[in-house]
Amino acid sequence: MKDLFNDLSQCRVLLVDDIKDNITILIETLKNDYVLGFALNGPDALKYAREKSPDLILLDIMMPDMDGYEVCRRLKADPDTRSIPVLFITALDEIENKTSAFEVGAVDYITKPFELQEIKARVKTHLTLNLASQALAAQRDRLQQSLNLAMEVQQSLLPKENPRIAGLDIAGKSVYCDETGGDYYDFLDLGPEKLGIIVGDVSGHGIQSALLMTTVRGSLRQRIQKPDSIAQMISDLNRQFHADVESSGDFMTLFVCEIDTSSRTLRWIRAGHDPAMVYDIASDRFRELNGKGLPLGVSRDVQFEECTSEVESKQILVIGTDGIWEAFNIDGNRFGKDKFKEIIRSSTHLAADEMAERVIESVQHHRRPLKIEDDITLVIVKFD
Repeated sequence: MKDLFNDLSQCRVLLVDDIKDNITILIETLKNDYVLGFALNGPDALKYAREKSPDLILLDIMMPDMDGYEVCRRLKADPDTRSIPVLFITALDEIENKTSAFEVGAVDYITKPFELQEIKARVKTHLTLNLASQALAAQRDRLQQSLNLAMEVQQSLLPKENPRIAGLDIAGKSVYCDETGGDYYDFLDLGPEKLGIIVGDVSGHGIQSALLMTTVRGSLRQRIQKPDSIAQMISDLNRQFHADVESSGDFMTLFVCEIDTSSRTLRWIRAGHDPAMVYDIASDRFRELNGKGLPLGVSRDVQFEECTSEVESKQILVIGTDGIWEAFNIDGNRFGKDKFKEIIRSSTHLAADEMAERVIESVQHHRRPLKIEDDITLVIVKFD
């Protein structure tokens, strides 16, 4: 692809007209400025365009066998030539003719007899615009490649597989609205018969949120090497995170849960995150795991409240992010927690990973045809 700032004289212009005198005039007008090619009919013009990929085509409308409209239609129907700008030159100056020219994909329209300075000016303008478009497209491709790489890196940081623990069925899943996001979940080994579950949500989404999420993940995994209460772990994490985001206004909600698999005890901290829920199948009741604590990054010195509860067989622990219940449909209606609970209630016969998938599919169906605007993360733990 040509660099936008290179001399336009390297651009190739195809001249198409069945009258040789018109071709001669155009060649004399443009020969010192560009690399020129010509065709005297539609089929030859199409062949030249496919083989040479000109940067601009000056195309007559009134030609025998195949007129300019049909040539332009075929150019725009071919993926290899559709991006080539077409500038019509013709003696037809009725408004219907001009309308037809734009309808088939032309970028401009010049009427005969030629005003040579006008042709030079318009050709230069459209070549400059075309090269600018190519440069932007190349930048967009490079950015997309970088985003795709960032997505691969971030996806690689999520758990590779769900923990396999006797008596528990565990699943986690994140779906980002962009290539990268600020949602996060993790499973941590906190010692013999103790499993840590982390679900977090950085304010916003995209690259910046992804970087903050990655920082928190790394800090947490490093911090668990020191044997401490989860309250102390999160307090230390908050001080570090606050120092990182103090001037930006960013923050992160976090729900941290420790499951003691031997005693079936839950210990948790809710740092500004929506409460996790425990659904009891036998009584058909949900209870929320509440607790006090500001989101990470809001204040340096926060006293996090560590809460404890027992969990029984046939109960289901559900930890999610607000991208689930805050999802709006085209009518402006939220997905809502009631609908979320109903899906959990009606899916208890499924494995944890199938339950998580059903919730996410339901949210996506609720949003259609709108694009998901916030990241979605869900962790489900079924207690046998």
